[in-house]
Amino acid sequence: MSMTSTLSTYLPQDRRRALAAGQTLPDRTHGAALFADISGFTRLTEALAQTLGPRRGAEVLTRQLDSVYDALIAEVERSGGSVIGFAGDAITCWFDERGGAAAPRAVACAQALQTAMAQFSAVPLPDGTTTALALKTAIASGPVRRFVVGDPTIQRLDALAGPTVARTAAAEHLARPGDVLVDAPTAAALQEALHLAEWREDPETHERFGVVSTFTASGDSAAPIPDDGSPALELWREWLLPVVYARERAGQGTMIPAWVFSVPPNR
Repeated sequence: MSMTSTLSTYLPQDRRRALAAGQTLPDRTHGAALFADISGFTRLTEALAQTLGPRRGAEVLTRQLDSVYDALIAEVERSGGSVIGFAGDAITCWFDERGGAAAPRAVACAQALQTAMAQFSAVPLPDGTTTALALKTAIASGPVRRFVVGDPTIQRLDALAGPTVARTAAAEHLARPGDVLVDAPTAAALQEALHLAEWREDPETHERFGVVSTFTASGDSAAPIPDDGSPALELWREWLLPVVYARERAGQGTMIPAWVFSVPPNR
């Protein structure tokens, strides 16, 4: 496995391209935010711990989580999006308008994510039974603020903020496993290409979110953004935890998945 393929899990894809090109990313931008939340980890965690013990169960769980996140991240990259961050059993992704129409790429990605999750609908357990992992996805379009946070001597992180990102959280609370929900601006941008099964309303904000029934993607909706190369290892230094950077410098490869440093799974 190449350095790019291992280290890229620690940086959003657009940040990696910017570092390689010696560019910065704007702190104000416009596009579509996608929030994908995985359910079913609690059952899987408990079953593995009970049948295999805490240590062995944790090892098997780690491999299972790697498989899930590898599948999801691959679809985001294929759709030209960037995984901004992990939050336990969820990922926040960003589709910038500068890479082309963001809303159709985000919805096409959400559909691809649901398809990718089908392989985890019957995860085998050591006792011979199975458990299901499922996905809820929410998309909101509009402006966001993009921040770089953290201590450069430890690790820098990208973060998104603003009403657009907040709407994805509101939509996720209304979503059910297998759903793709979009906010009103996203639905308006897609017009006749998008068909909705129903609208759901947030009881607090009264914002409405559409449940996607079908989406007819245009030819370039899911076209990936070309990778302009990988930054030299030295340029990754502020974006990697010291232990990860040290392993890479020593040629030992990245052994710690990025999601390990996020909030523990809570579902």
